[in-house]
Amino acid sequence: MKIIIADDHALVRNALTFMLNAQPDMEVVGDAADGNEVFMKLENTQADLVLMDISMPPGENGLHTTRRIKETHPEIKVIVLTMHDEESYVREALNARADGFILKSTTDDILLDGIRKVHANQRYYSGYPNDKLDELDTFQGDSLYASLSKREKEVLPLVALGYNNRDIAEKLFISVKTVEVHKANIRKKLKVDSYADLLRYSVKNHLVDF
Repeated sequence: MKIIIADDHALVRNALTFMLNAQPDMEVVGDAADGNEVFMKLENTQADLVLMDISMPPGENGLHTTRRIKETHPEIKVIVLTMHDEESYVREALNARADGFILKSTTDDILLDGIRKVHANQRYYSGYPNDKLDELDTFQGDSLYASLSKREKEVLPLVALGYNNRDIAEKLFISVKTVEVHKANIRKKLKVDSYADLLRYSVKNHLVDF
């Protein structure tokens, strides 16, 4: 299977790459330091699975990137690999439709087993049996966020991170005018009037990390 690793720490990416490439059935075909970068890698690389860190400051939160991947590339498996063990993060990973959830403190054998199970179309949340996951998987998501288009979901975290219109246009390969239209639509759909309100919304909903 072909794997992309998303983590803001180069040492973590390198260590995971070394371990996974040593497996006869795994190949790391790319790595990324933030959500936007992993999304771009998916556009140019054939991959079956993404190992996704949650916190990759400063940048798009891994859970937000997971949502985007599952919306645009539903065939690609995503495993959240994180140090956050709180149940709230498990719930959010389920809401983002992550195929797996594994703690960074786990053993190599558990990680490899989880990757293989997810690749075989099994849901793998380490430490959580399916009946417990079914109880947690009841959150329907923010209806305001759900109203955003795919492109607006790309623009939103960049605005929250303070990028100006020209920077956003260059990153997403769209015009400055188009960015302005998307920003106006985002404010209207999320019912926010100021940048401060948009930033609070983004932080509260784990769309960005600082």
